[in-house]
Formats: sequence, C-alpha cells, structure tokens
Amino acid sequence: MPQPIDTYRAIAENAVDPIIVSDPGGRVVYANPAAERVFGYSPEELTGKPLHEVIRPRTADCPFRRAATGGGTLLGHVETFVRKDGSCIAMAGTLTPFHEGDRFSGSVLFLRDMTEHLRARQALEESEQRFRLITDSMPQLVWSMSPKGTITYVNERFRQYVGPQLRLGSEYVAPIHPDDVVATQRALEHALRTGEDYRIEHRGRGADGSYRWFLSHGVPLKDGDGKILAWYGSSTDIDDIRRAGDALRRSQETVRLATELTNLGLWEFYTETGELVWDETNRRNYGVPLEGPVDYDAFIARIHPDDRERVDRVARKLTVPGSTGRFFTEYRIIRANDGAERWLKVNGESLADNEGRTRFVGTTLDITESKLAEQRVRHASQRDALTGLPNRALLFEYCDHLLAIAQRTRSSGALLFIDLDRFKPINDTYGHGIGDQVLKQVAKRLNACTRQEDIVGRIGGDEFVVALPHPDDVHGPATVARNIVERISEPYHIADLQLHLSPSIGISLYPRHGTDLDTLIKCADAAMYEAKKAGRKRYRFYSPALDQGTDPHIQLELRLRDAIERSEFRLLYQPVMDLGSGATTGAEALLRLPMPDGGMLVPSQFLPAAEAAGLINRIGEWVAQEACRQHQEWREAGLPPISIAINVAPQQFRQRSFIRYLANSVERSGMDPSCLQIELKESSVLEDVHETISALEEIRAIGIRVALDDFGVGYSSVRLLSSLPIDALKIDQSFVSGIGHDAKSQVIADTVLALGRTLNLQVVGEGIESEDIVDYLRGHGCNQAQGYYFSGPLSADEFVSWFHAAEPERRAMH
Repeated sequence: MPQPIDTYRAIAENAVDPIIVSDPGGRVVYANPAAERVFGYSPEELTGKPLHEVIRPRTADCPFRRAATGGGTLLGHVETFVRKDGSCIAMAGTLTPFHEGDRFSGSVLFLRDMTEHLRARQALEESEQRFRLITDSMPQLVWSMSPKGTITYVNERFRQYVGPQLRLGSEYVAPIHPDDVVATQRALEHALRTGEDYRIEHRGRGADGSYRWFLSHGVPLKDGDGKILAWYGSSTDIDDIRRAGDALRRSQETVRLATELTNLGLWEFYTETGELVWDETNRRNYGVPLEGPVDYDAFIARIHPDDRERVDRVARKLTVPGSTGRFFTEYRIIRANDGAERWLKVNGESLADNEGRTRFVGTTLDITESKLAEQRVRHASQRDALTGLPNRALLFEYCDHLLAIAQRTRSSGALLFIDLDRFKPINDTYGHGIGDQVLKQVAKRLNACTRQEDIVGRIGGDEFVVALPHPDDVHGPATVARNIVERISEPYHIADLQLHLSPSIGISLYPRHGTDLDTLIKCADAAMYEAKKAGRKRYRFYSPALDQGTDPHIQLELRLRDAIERSEFRLLYQPVMDLGSGATTGAEALLRLPMPDGGMLVPSQFLPAAEAAGLINRIGEWVAQEACRQHQEWREAGLPPISIAINVAPQQFRQRSFIRYLANSVERSGMDPSCLQIELKESSVLEDVHETISALEEIRAIGIRVALDDFGVGYSSVRLLSSLPIDALKIDQSFVSGIGHDAKSQVIADTVLALGRTLNLQVVGEGIESEDIVDYLRGHGCNQAQGYYFSGPLSADEFVSWFHAAEPERRAMH
C-alpha cells in the first residue's frame, strides 16, 4: 500500500494546476511541476525563495504574502502575477495554513489559471453589449422571459412604447387589452408547459393609453437535456396590417431594414423545384448582380474550393424527400464581383405549406471579421507580443518541421543561440520601456541579417534563436554570426539616449551536435557561454569538450545570487586621514565577495558578472544599508562621527529608485546623513548632465556628501566641475603614485589640487604608500589621504581597534 504522503505527492506532481507549499516565513519549500511550468522557474529557482518573489503580484500589497507569513487563509482570491519572462497571468488562489499541533507550520497555495475564464467573461459581456445595441436599434419590442414566464429584459423600443407602466417581472410582455387577456394567458401557459414556440396576436396599451395590435413570438432556449433556460422573443407592431391593406409591404420593409442593419441576408430554397431565392443583402454577400435568377450551380461556384464538397453534401441533403428541421453551417466563398474571400454563417429551417410542400428559409451572415479576429488571437498566441517574432512554442513547431525535412533529405542545418550583453543594466537603469524599444530594434536587425527561409525567434528575456536550414557557403553560420555581431553592436538611438550592447553567440550544427531541437539549443547555449568568457561580442561553435567541466561564469553568477540572498558580502574599511591634523576623518567602505575556498574577490573580479546578470542594484542596496548600519554601531561603541564613503556604480546612480533607497538606508540606521558620502566615477556624471545635476542636488538636500572618484582619468569632466553640486575630488591613485618620478602624473595631480582650491572642494589623494608623497600632497594643499601608508582595508572590529590604538599617537605627531 502506498503511504499517504506518497499519494499526496503523486497527486501534486500530476496536478495540472500550480501547488506551492511555503514555510512559516513564507519561503517556498515545494512547488509542483505545474508551478514550474506556469511561472517559468526551475526547481532550484523556486525552492527557498519568498512566496511573493516566486508568484510576483502586479499589485504592491499582495494578500498572499501577508497570509503566507501570518498563517491566514485566502479563498478564491484573484490576482495578476508576473512570470519569470515578464509576461502576466491572472490566477485564482486558495491559501490554507497547516499546523503541527498548535504550531503554524506553513501554508499550501493552490492556483488556477483564470485567463480563459476572464477572456470568456469579457467575450460574454461584449456579446451582451452587442445584443443590446442590436435590439435597441430594432423597431420591434424585444423581450426575454424566465422559464416561469416573468419578464427579465426589454429593449429601448419596448420601454418607449409602454412608458412608466412598464414593470419587469410582470407576467405579460405589455399591458394587455382586457378582451385579449384570456387568449394570451392560454397561449403563454401552453408554451411554458410544452416548450413549443409562443406565438399570439394581441393588443397592447401604449404610454399614451391607446392600444395597438402586436404579434408576439417567443422561442425557448434549452440545455442539452431539453430543459428550458429562458425565452426570447419580440412583439411586432401589426396594427397597420390588421387595419390596412398595405401592412404587408410595411412589414416586409421592416424586415428588410432590420436585415440591412445587421447585414443579414435572407434566402429560400424550394426542394421540389430546386428554386433558390436570395434577397438583396444575400446577393451582395455573394457579390452577384442584384437582378436576375440565381440557381444552385451559381451558388456552389462561389464556394471556396476547400469547402465546396462539404457544402454540397449539406445542400443535397435538403433535396431528399421528407427532409425537415434546422441546420447550421459555416464556409468560405470567393465573392463574384471582386474575388474577395469571405466567411459566411448560414442558418436554415424547413417550412411546410398547407399542401405539404416543403421549403427551407434561412439567413446568411458575413462573419469574416470575427474569423479574422480568431486568427489574430491564434497568431498572437504563437508570436512574441513585443517583437512579433515566433515565440518558443512556434519556434519549436517550425524547427521540428525543418528537422523532419532535413532527416528525409539528409541535409544539414545550424542553430545560433544569441544572448545580449549589457541588456540587463539598460533595463535596470532606464526602465522596461526603453529596454522593450531596444529589443524591438534587435529583432529587426536580426531579421535583416538572415534569409527569408531562416527562422528568427525570441525564447525569452534577451535571448534569441536563429535557425539556418541547409546553410550554403555565402550564408554559412559563421558568416551570419559575424553579421549579427556587427549589426547588433551598432548604437541604439532611443529618445535622447545612445545605448550600446553586443551579442554573444553560440552555434550548434545539425546533425553533428544533435538531431533534436532541445539538444541543439543546449549545445548552442553552452557555446554561447564560451563566447561570453572570451570577452563577449563574439561567437563560438559548440565543442563536446565544453561538457567536460563546469562553466566558471555560471558558477560565479550562482555565487553572487547566493551571497545576495544570504547577505554573505563583506565590507572592509580603509581609513581616510586629515593631512592637516593627522586625525582619522573617515573611512571608505570596500566591498568583498567571500568564496567557498576561503578567499575573497575584489569588485573588479565579480562586478562585471553581476552587471551582466542584472544584480548591480541589489548589491548596491546592500552596501548602502550595511555601511549605514555599521556607522551607527560605531557611534554607539564610542567612535566619533567620522564620515563613511560608499562607491556607487553608474547603473545604480541612473536607477530611478537610487535616491529613495539611499535616503531609506540613512533613515533606518538613524545615522547623521552628513556622515555619509557617495563616490561616483566620472563616467556616471557625463551622460545627461541636466538629470545628473538634478539628482546630485536632491542627494545633497538630504545632507549626504558627494565625491568624484578616480578624478583625472576622464576628459570632459573639468569643464563640468563648476556646475556640478559636489563636495570633494579624489585624485586617481595612478597619478598619486607617479608623483616624484613621472612629470605628467605630477602635473595632473597639481592641476586637480588647484581646481579643488579654486572651486572650494576638498581634495583626497588615494593610494598613498610613502611619506614623501604625504609631504608633497600636504605641501600642495591636499586635504585628505588614504592608502597602505596609513592602513590597508580593515574589518569593522579591526577598524575600531586600529582607531583606538593609533589615533592618540597620530594626533601627538601633529
């Protein structure tokens, strides 16, 4: 016998809907395959993540997050979530807590895709709206009844005619003339009892108190078991028909106008003679002349060749003696007058005259637009909504077809896996709107680099695939890859921005590297990572040797993600000295990444990987929070209010949320904002100077100081210094180290020092390693200095010990 837990797991593993189990802290401990498929995450990406990061709601205040961590219950809550690839899905969720004894042990979340339900509801609402628009435009009194005979709906014409005396829920479609009440009641009761059509002529009182004759006709709507769900009908004013001889012509005109408004064609078919009668609307639908006879041959000739045999079978069944009943069919026609292809929906019903002769009457409705809308929906489901390229599903469908042909013809092929370098920083810095514009341009450039028979698809995010069937010498995979590298690497001009990115391309060959698409993509993906390792903006062919080891690029990215999730980064602190007093005036926070082997990586070794993976902003937020927290801890331990400096990457600085989280870090820690200094590279302030100045002014308004780091390396920043709201310049250490033996470095250092004095800015010398350089900088007006001459980077505790041990001695020396 299987254990209950095995049974439950088997049920969850095979469920079509997502099931996610979280621990008391709201972190995912289990997600079934349906959850992985729906949200696009691998098991490793799901497990251990907070529930609200896995099922990311579009709304900021998600009740699932509160309920998952608070042990609450949610029943059938509908939320829109963002998948891993950025697409959205509407789902209904039920979140239930479970307990071990009295202890809250976690929650189980059951989700159901509501996309089709919402789409169906929208379609129903649109259908009801169309129904009301059509009926309100009709001259008849249109109504509906419940199965028990109470009025549930009337159109505008009905309301206008009856006036204030109208009451929904009344037994009759209008106030009835006293002489007609009994007959009307009997007809209604008979229809309700038998389910047959309701048809009666009666007089109804209008708003002005007068009576007119109406023909009321209703038909039942039944379910599959024959149970009546509702009645639908209309009351046609036949007062003139009964009172005057021309009423018939007026009735025909009413019908004609109604059919023209709805583009509804009318037809009759006499089974004994084969005579076919079309009204003008039907003739226009088929594109035939408005005058002259129409026979069966003329009709069948207009049917699309692919539908002609099927329609002919339906039509010939009508000529079989004794044929009765209703029928329905849809087919395409080739219109006679212009050759246009149109879709028609045809309904028919048999009628018999007093002599038993049968004819069929019916309607023809042009449904081309609705059919085209269906095709557009189907097309949209197979295309990437942003770029219009085939999505993953359609790409696999196309490529499976190409692989089948290649197998039959024993031909070759190639697959290019393309990943965009530096796209994530663009997305993070300028927002998804700019990122989407870049992706659209990339798609156009990829199409321009390929042949008509090649397939270009987007499989998610910034990853694209190009399939090359039977590549020739001119359009070989290497040639195509070189063209793609060249075209994709050209600048992107969007709004006032000039953006740069490049592709890394991996290439796999059919049948050498695989005979199915999954294998070819896997091989091309591995080759793409080799291209990235080689310096990006390159392409590489797959080699089986790539499978022999683990890609260090991937391992580094995984280590970075682990360090973020577990807060395993470390900050070291290098003292900054005042050259006038010799006192310790501050510290620069230096980021380090501990590695499993016990070593630590410096930023230059891991920030490029963090930048490529889109992790720069999360790392920067951690640095700001940790530095502010540590500063406040030092103050509580008795250290004076020295300043603490953090380095800010260009991508962080251009992020719209940067100033907000910087201010939040200061506020949460309780530190004095004037003790925090951010250090920016010159490159951070060179793009969009107007926005840069605005951001710097906002930062300084909080009380935070701003310094330009590694100053002197850039070429255009000198002329901007006078307009930039900054507090300090840090001379690049390459110039500081050259003082005394390199004339060029000494001139640049002297120039920076002079600029600092002129603009009343503090100047800090970096990389000080000798007393001679200290004396030179002090003698030329440098305010502060840091470097191994004073101290290397220290842990937080080491910094406190160093400060208490060395500070009195330094002050005494000065």
